[in-house]
Order: sequence, then structure tokens, then C-alpha cells
Amino acid sequence: MRDAIWSRTLPRATRDALLASDPLPSRTDVVVVGAGLVGLCAALSLRRRGIRRIAVVDRTSVCGEASGASAGGLWPGHECLTVASPDIARRARDLHAALCAEFPCDYVASGLLELVAEGQETAGLDRVDRIRRAGFAARVLTGDDLRDCEPLLRHAGAAIHFPDDGSIHPLKLAGGIAEWLRRHGVRICLGEEVLRITPELPAVETAHGRTVAGSVVIAAGAWTPLLTRTLGWTPPIRPIRGTLLATGGQPERTLRSIVIGSRYYYWQLACGPLAGGGSEEDVGFLEHGCDAVERDILSEWKSLFPSLGGLPFNCRWSGFRPFCEDMHPVIGRVPDRDGVFVSAGHFRKGIMLAPLSGEVLADELLGRRRWEPARAYRPGRFASAAGVV
Repeated sequence: MRDAIWSRTLPRATRDALLASDPLPSRTDVVVVGAGLVGLCAALSLRRRGIRRIAVVDRTSVCGEASGASAGGLWPGHECLTVASPDIARRARDLHAALCAEFPCDYVASGLLELVAEGQETAGLDRVDRIRRAGFAARVLTGDDLRDCEPLLRHAGAAIHFPDDGSIHPLKLAGGIAEWLRRHGVRICLGEEVLRITPELPAVETAHGRTVAGSVVIAAGAWTPLLTRTLGWTPPIRPIRGTLLATGGQPERTLRSIVIGSRYYYWQLACGPLAGGGSEEDVGFLEHGCDAVERDILSEWKSLFPSLGGLPFNCRWSGFRPFCEDMHPVIGRVPDRDGVFVSAGHFRKGIMLAPLSGEVLADELLGRRRWEPARAYRPGRFASAAGVV
């Protein structure tokens, strides 16, 4: 589990549950490789559709990589024009609303402000019009209206306000889902590094053993191509490191909104800390963050919130987002491999799209008709990637 603000603000019981491990079964109906939110939601959707024997395997902990290093953002309004269809953003919003009602996850209905530079107001109005036509709430704020919305913000231009966007505590949501899965017979097997996937059975081989399954789901984030290339297919997914910083606890509503600046974004957790960052560093799997990036985040923070500039950011972390070259995730059956499926490449939308990805994946694995808006996510669009390493 990464030392992020999420892990630092977990109750001990939830932390223990996320680190607990079950024995790897020798046989099961479905093996899900990856215990991030995408993998957990795949297991959740499959179990709720009647698949009884499911094992989720991961080399670290539950949400030990990208999910646990994320910003916890639920931004369907802000992202409705960047997903394949506004229908996807709507369904993702509705599925998360149901999950938040079922599993405590510190949802903060803060709204979101995307800052618009001086002179770019016309472009902002055009974008707002398209967002409204897509069925989401948005408006342009300036002057006193902007100051009333976010009193500590200092910004000379305008901002697009998305009143229905917010954030969650991803590890608390993961803890609730993991507890439900275990109560319903799903095994979560941690410390199991997957060495090989044998498609003929299919089977998953780890450093400690092998499990034979009816189907395999690869939900390993940025590490997914390292597994699928043994199957002769490599989707164009690669890691993009993101760096984030956080303070200790602060008074409630110190920040009233999520604020997206020119380079980074900033928000407040339900439990108090302020956080910011969200860099995009194309450095492969290089673990250690860059001091220059941290300085750049703090510089923008101080320019936007000068009255908060002296606060110490004593929590620093980074994670590897799975970037896909066409900016859409890859969800469905691996080309020419019956029984092997993939759900990966969500980049900065993994938290938001995880429940929807689970629904789409489960429907395809069970042979149900694919939901039409999700056709843009089918793995076959990268069939030409076969054999590419």
C-alpha cells in the first residue's frame, strides 16, 4: 500500500482488511488479475451476476498502485466530452451514486471549478454550451460570483463551474467492496505476482502456484501489456507517473470546490487535509518523484491560494496511471483469445469509470450484448498490436 494521504487517513480495521490475504485456489470460475478499483468492480459485477467462484490476485495489496495513489475524482460533468459518449459519463455517475449509497466512501459533493485564462472566456462559453447539450450542469463564473464560490481563490479570469462533480476516498470505497466480496465467497489473494497466463486452459501462474479458471480478467493497470504480450497481443498502454501532495488536517470547507488550475488540481478531503498535484510524467516505471515537479505544484498552489501558501505539505506520493494512446480504456475479450479478458488503460478516469467498466466487462464475459456506447472501448480496435512488445 502506497504511503499516500488515503492510506494515512484509513481506520485501522479498513487498513487491515485491505492487507489481508486469502489462499490461492487451485481452481475457480474467474480469476481477476489486479486488485485496484477496476479489478474489484469487475469481481463485484461478476459476483452479482451469479458467478460464485472468483479469485482476485494482486502482487501488492488491495488498491496498492494507481487506485490508492489517485485523487479520488468523480468528475462526470467535467469529463463528459472526453469519454466516448456522454451516455458513459451519465451511467458512470449513476453507478457511483449507487455505490456511494451502499459503501461509505467519504463522498464530497464539492463541485469543480476549471479556471479559464483571461481572454479565453469565449472558448469557455462554447464548452459550457456543449456540456449542457450533453445533459450536464455547467456555467461560467467571474468576479464576485467566482469569489463567492471559492473565497480564498485568487484568479483574474473566469472559471467553468461543474456543480455536480466531487470526490471520494478510494481506499474506503475499496474496503467496503472487498468486505462485501469476501462475505460472498470471493477470495482476494495478495502477494501473488503473476508470472504467466496460459490461455489454453486458461490458467494463471504466480510465484506461489497456479489456478485454473474458466475465464481470466486482466485488470493490471499500467502493467497490463507486460501480461498480455505473452498472449501475442500488446495494447498501447504505458505508465504515466502522477505526483500529488497533501497537508495535515484543516478546518472544514477551507476549500469549497475542486479547483483545476493551468497545470494541476486541488481539493479538500472530507477528513480535512488539502491536496493537490496531478502531474503527467512520462518516465516509465521510475518510482521516485521529482523535486522540480513538487516545487511546480507548490508554486501554482501559492499563486492561486496565497493565504494558504504557508501550509506545510508533509505527505508526498506518486503513482502510475495507465495511459492508452487513444485516451480510452480497453475493455473486453483479448483478440483471438477465448476466455481471456482485459479491463485497463483508464488513465485519469479510473476511479470514475471503474464501476461501469465492471458492468461492461461482466456482460461481455457472460456473453451478453455489449452496451452500444462502450463499443469504443473494445480491445479489437488494437488488433494490429499483436506481437508488438
